[in-house]
Amino acid sequence: MKLKVVTPAGRERYMRLLSHYVLGSPEVVEWQLWDNCRNASDRAYLQQLAASDPRCVIKRLPSADGSSRNIGDFFRFCDDTEALYLRLDDDIVFTEPGFFEKFKARVLAQRGQALWFAPLIVNNAVCSALIQNLSKVRVEGTITMQAMDPFSWAHASFPIAMHPVLIEAAKRGRLGDFRVPDREVRAGRFSINAIAFFGDEIKALGDLFQPPDQNEEEWYSAVLPMRLDRPGKVLGDLLVSHFSFYTQERELLETSILEEYYGLAGLAWDKALMPVEKRRGLRLALWKWRMAQQAKRRDRAPVYRISLAD
Repeated sequence: MKLKVVTPAGRERYMRLLSHYVLGSPEVVEWQLWDNCRNASDRAYLQQLAASDPRCVIKRLPSADGSSRNIGDFFRFCDDTEALYLRLDDDIVFTEPGFFEKFKARVLAQRGQALWFAPLIVNNAVCSALIQNLSKVRVEGTITMQAMDPFSWAHASFPIAMHPVLIEAAKRGRLGDFRVPDREVRAGRFSINAIAFFGDEIKALGDLFQPPDQNEEEWYSAVLPMRLDRPGKVLGDLLVSHFSFYTQERELLETSILEEYYGLAGLAWDKALMPVEKRRGLRLALWKWRMAQQAKRRDRAPVYRISLAD
């Protein structure tokens, strides 16, 4: 069974980190880069990445516009019936040592028990609830078992508190503190920051596998499993870290956390990767208004206290 990674790509500031982990694993035989770039600079980086390793293959669709609306259409390229396809968001900024080998082995051992498989994802609301309730990590603050949890998903205060603890655990050899028992996911949405399907099952389902309404996440994580009466499954002893949701990104980028993830990977940090404000006129005025609203929301953000156990 081959392991192929696919990524809706991508923002260079995150893809540099993700490529370190994906291309650093000999277990990965192919990395499909689904071109969903929002600017020419990121697209140029994809070309550079593809030229650096023959395992990288850029896939393009005319409908791809940088949004999440058409990402599900890219699954048409997952047509190898002898492959396990692991979809990773472009802002997966850490995978534990040996992750790809261990993930493939764990999924193969449980084949048939679930429609999809996911690792334990740091900064994923459902996984955050698992960590809070089942791991050794101390997590104080409100988290609900919902993909779009109005607390930990909707505010940057959660990942700002959580990411440094994961980085500390990785440095101290204490990733085991995060581990939880495997858990099935049924009849509920799951943020698909990292999710795997078998290629032969994708092909067997045919058109049924494709999201009918461009809502990739709702379809793959909740509706399709419900229709097939097959759960998803989180493998609680395998860790990856997801940097941010759109509700969190701007505030997170104001911290040094992304730079710290680069340091954890042993990569040089380049400040030029940070977004540059290019708005003018009405767009600038609208952006300032949104920032003012965000500041008000930040004042109402839930407080989290997260630490490793003594």
